[in-house]
Amino acid sequence: MSYLPCNYKTAELSNGKVHAITKKFPRHILSENTIVIRPYYMGICRADIKEIMGSRDVPTDRGPLFGHELVGSVIFSGTKTGFQEGELVTFNPNITPDRTTGFAEYVFVHGTEEELDQTVIRVPEYDIIHHIWMPEPMACIVHATQKMLELNNLTDLKGKKVGIIGAGCSGIMFSMYARHLEAAVAIFNRGEMRRKFASDRHLFSAEEIHSLADTNAYQNAFDIVMVVSTMVSSEILKKAATLVSDGGTILIYGGTREGDKFLTTSVNIDVVRRQELIQLTEYDGKKIRICGAYGCYKQDYEESFRLHAEHPDQFPLEKIVSEEIDFEDFSNLVMSMATGEKDYPGKVVIRTNFE
Repeated sequence: MSYLPCNYKTAELSNGKVHAITKKFPRHILSENTIVIRPYYMGICRADIKEIMGSRDVPTDRGPLFGHELVGSVIFSGTKTGFQEGELVTFNPNITPDRTTGFAEYVFVHGTEEELDQTVIRVPEYDIIHHIWMPEPMACIVHATQKMLELNNLTDLKGKKVGIIGAGCSGIMFSMYARHLEAAVAIFNRGEMRRKFASDRHLFSAEEIHSLADTNAYQNAFDIVMVVSTMVSSEILKKAATLVSDGGTILIYGGTREGDKFLTTSVNIDVVRRQELIQLTEYDGKKIRICGAYGCYKQDYEESFRLHAEHPDQFPLEKIVSEEIDFEDFSNLVMSMATGEKDYPGKVVIRTNFE
């Protein structure tokens, strides 16, 4: 293993602060059940920002998410991992918490062969290194949409009107997938920056992008409303309840916290989201189905790669990237995002020096 370095750079999150540090390369932890990934690039997720701010409940069965969007190469594979050195891979943080942060020059993942098969996902698109898009969030959108269809006994969205609250990366991908499933979509966002980004990148037509302040003009207009905002506030839920039709469905995908309820009802939306349930309730004179989805699986990644490869015009996922930075600039930039000093409409990507 003479090709492995003596030291490596990583980011460390402690007490709400992110620092860049240099660590000794831990050769002593490499075992037959270890995979080491050298990322080519990583993405900043809103869940990362929430963990910095302490506004995210960390599930005990999955661990922290800080640094989970990445694409890289396997540079060490134990004899019982099922992987080979040199394979291009991405990462699913929803299976095992036994790994180091993805915001690093090297990522260490430990598990059984069965766990690693679900956690480390082979990437079939070798040009993804130069035409960047993030497989993990797209896999989550595929999973959430398919779970919503399953819970509502639907096979597609043909003829459905779908409203999406939140025009960040997830909202954009939800909209792409809903249109692919033959829905008519409308995306709502409070801030103009994200609406303008989606318009300037030709991701949506002017008729599909709206201000969140305009929801009263679309009362009862949507069969399905997807709530994909970073935090699911009471204000956002009221907007969703305004948009959804009587007998319609609200999908809870955005961030919830323990004990959160759907407005004045008894529906616990945090439980609904994390356990992927559906519940019927009544609010403001309407019957509404509340459902939720959380995480993703290996097959969701594989479906994401298929969709991108077979339908590139419907899934121009590269256009969602709005900023690329060097790893040396990561700590300062992510802290400025956490404090609200800086914001970006699309995906921020951190490149390493490895290619």
